[in-house]
Amino acid sequence: MPTGATSANTKSPLSNVGMESLSASRNIPVYWLGKTDGTVSLYREFVQVAGASDPIADSVRYILAEKPEDPDYFSVWHPSETVGASVSPDNVITVDISAKAFSSKLDLGLAERAIAQLVFTATAAASNAGILSEGLEPSVRILVDGQPAYDAFGHVPLDHNFVRDPKLAAPLWVIDPQYGTTKKAGRVTFHGVSAKFSGGENWKITRRDSEEDPKPVVARGTLETGGQSLDHNEFSFSHVLAPGDYTFSLWGVDAQSKKPLAKETKNFTVTE
Repeated sequence: MPTGATSANTKSPLSNVGMESLSASRNIPVYWLGKTDGTVSLYREFVQVAGASDPIADSVRYILAEKPEDPDYFSVWHPSETVGASVSPDNVITVDISAKAFSSKLDLGLAERAIAQLVFTATAAASNAGILSEGLEPSVRILVDGQPAYDAFGHVPLDHNFVRDPKLAAPLWVIDPQYGTTKKAGRVTFHGVSAKFSGGENWKITRRDSEEDPKPVVARGTLETGGQSLDHNEFSFSHVLAPGDYTFSLWGVDAQSKKPLAKETKNFTVTE
């Protein structure tokens, strides 16, 4: 696993992964690992946590102990006996977990990505909950059983604060619909973020429940990012769908090789 970099085939990674916006939703953002184009990158999901009371500790506890909704994602962490979290006025997020969370045997590249997964998740939860001071970049201090300077997974010293490394975020991902969700028939919105690929970015919607054709294409097109109230790397469009089971696919293209890159797929269902 390469260390601290995205795939060499992906020449246009997300140049900036903005902080999550304040949300009144009970859903909390968490990040997972996913394989793409010969490397492992970070992908985000929004999850519901029963009895959630501490957004940072709850989100970190979730990635340590739970599984992602999308089966293409994964995590290398183990559950922690305790999870503590606090935020200082200068946006230093301190997370305290037990040594058991680091039980997996990893190479350096995957160890770095696991730490980045925790950093992205903790900062996302804090921003989403509106508990960060405005204008200051958040950082994460990781303690292990209350002590600093632990050697995470035998590779990553925890002797300093960590910030988000946008190069480790996936070049594109789907925010909505999430994997396995159900939408009402009619106009369905497709929302996500994407880097700029040299050959453009494409999408298609296919049905999974057709007896005549196993994967009939319902619609296809190219992405347009930015504009209106969207960020420069954000897309949003809608399409009218009848009840059924669908897959939304999204990918970038390398202009020289015409090779598809960073493909993402989401299965979802539309009901009456």
